[in-house]
Amino acid sequence: MLKNIICLFVLCYALLSRSGSVQSQTIEQLTAAAKAEGEVTLMASASTFGGKKGFADLEAGFNKKFGLSHRVNLTPGPSFPQVAARVLTELKAGMKSSTDLYLGSDGTMSDMHREKALQRVAWAGTFPWVTKEMEIFPGETLLVYASFHGIIYNSNLIPKDKAPKSYEDLVDPALSPTWAGKIAIPSYIHWLIRLSANWGKEKVLAYARKLKPLVGGRLRQGEEERIVSGEFPIMASTGGAVEAMWKWQAKGAPLVGLPGSSPPTSSYYQLAVPRNSAHPNSAKLFIAYMTTREAQAVLEKYDWRSSYLVEGTLLAKYVASNKLKLQDPRELAEVFQRDDPPFEAELTRILLK
Repeated sequence: MLKNIICLFVLCYALLSRSGSVQSQTIEQLTAAAKAEGEVTLMASASTFGGKKGFADLEAGFNKKFGLSHRVNLTPGPSFPQVAARVLTELKAGMKSSTDLYLGSDGTMSDMHREKALQRVAWAGTFPWVTKEMEIFPGETLLVYASFHGIIYNSNLIPKDKAPKSYEDLVDPALSPTWAGKIAIPSYIHWLIRLSANWGKEKVLAYARKLKPLVGGRLRQGEEERIVSGEFPIMASTGGAVEAMWKWQAKGAPLVGLPGSSPPTSSYYQLAVPRNSAHPNSAKLFIAYMTTREAQAVLEKYDWRSSYLVEGTLLAKYVASNKLKLQDPRELAEVFQRDDPPFEAELTRILLK
């Protein structure tokens, strides 16, 4: 009888070890194992982390940090959801992943977490500079950078006394005549889904109905030049509003960006190791490296992006100087794990149909 109980315990432990336990390795153990791998690959947009120039700098810093001579590869690929779907297909087929690292934002990381597609890693327990707060999905993902969703506008076209300070100002009857019929909105509704975590769904729907008559067109993220040129004086929301301001003001452009809500809604971009990663040890080291001040400086240099959780970054300074309380990324992850097709369909009907 005792022998059977022991065997059952051992079997359960083995199953738990394979499926859900956090892998505990020292930096020295990871580095020794990584040396046999020789490279690490990320499949993502060709402009990720500054593209080829950014990856060259990251490769040099990564190798210096851990005493390696690795190739750090950027394989141009499709969108976050498409890469996630590919990783999941390969995992279910028993194949190695096409990417050693998975980069995603809140929604796709929620999907990967739900599918149990990510390796469990004792991030904060292994790397002294990593904090538990950086683990958006504890034991799975690390925050690499965050971007506030907010308003951008041309300060030459919208005077300071008429400028909005929040999303609610966009539909204020005292201010909105300045941009009525000329305001640009995103071609997606996720900014409002994020906002529902703060406002509630009914308030978001009521807001969308007030905003619709003011709309003059749609823009995608990254099309800030159309605000700078004056084609549209203002955009209701875009990801990375603050980073866009820093980027364009450095060129002398009259672009102002600000968070649209308090707490600011944000996209939390995270890295994780797929369970079927071909070079998992190198992947763990590289992800941890991306949370160092050295790696963050590369992101700032090429893309103006950074993490507010790494001391000394542009975003950390902005959060501190403006005394911002941020949206809890774990609460946001829960929003994306609770699908609400009727709510999303109604938002789409109001603003995009």
